[in-house]
Parts: sequence; C-alpha cells; structure tokens
Amino acid sequence: MTAFHWLAPGSDLMISPRSMDRLYERFFGYGATTQEDGTPTYALPVDILETEDAYQLHATVAGVPQDGVEVTFEGGMLSITVKAVPVEFQGTLIRQERPWGNWIRKLELPTEVDSASIAAHFENGVLTVRVPKVAKAKPVRIPIGAAEKLIEG
Repeated sequence: MTAFHWLAPGSDLMISPRSMDRLYERFFGYGATTQEDGTPTYALPVDILETEDAYQLHATVAGVPQDGVEVTFEGGMLSITVKAVPVEFQGTLIRQERPWGNWIRKLELPTEVDSASIAAHFENGVLTVRVPKVAKAKPVRIPIGAAEKLIEG
C-alpha cells in the first residue's frame, strides 16, 4: 500500500529529494539498477534533435573524463555507456543528491542513417553524438519506349 505524506505550508520541500526521484523513476523509467559489485546503473537522459540531414543526441556527463564515455553502434542500436566512480570526500558527507554510478542508454536508430559517419564530441561535460541521415534517393524519370524494343533487347 502506498503512503501519502502531506506537506504543510512552510514545510521544507527538500526534506526528501529521494521521494521526488522515485516519482520520476516510476513515470519515466530512470530508476537505477544495481550491478553485482553494488554500483548503481542509471538510464542516461538524452536530448534528441532532428535536422534535415542528421540526428543529434546530447547527454550531460559532467565530472566524467572523456575516456569514461563509450559510444558504439551495432545492429541498428546506438549505445552510450558512461562509467563513473564515486567521488572521495575529505570530511563527513551531510547530503548527497547527485547520483554516482554508471549511466547507459541504448537507442534504436532509423534504418536510413549513415552508420559509417556517426561522430561523437565531448566538451564541457556534454556529449554530442551526430548521426547523419543517408541521402535520400531522388526519383529518376524512366522513358517509355515501344513494346517491341523491350522484347528484342
């Protein structure tokens, strides 16, 4: 059974940020799973833009070095994997709201993409992946000739 907690006027809305996280996880599927070693793995949120000639994906991966990010494409599936390590603190951690752990996102791409030209760029904690579309074939006009020419040829 679900318990409801009512907030009185003037109460601290930040009392339980985890409650809000759980709400988003239920609706959007961003919940963490745990690997065998205890490291949480989250669904990496992405923004996807479509332009005339490409798709662009943007993901925030702040605090992760470039070599901790891997982008692969196989069988029509684009995978973005971010491996993070917990930050070591000097002192007592009073509050931790930023999740640490691994992030992964797998996206099925349309078939009309140029997989050989996919490019990834990492700058200021933002990963940008450009997935070019295949140039669309233009219609070709086919001349209509006499029937006997097709039979002879």
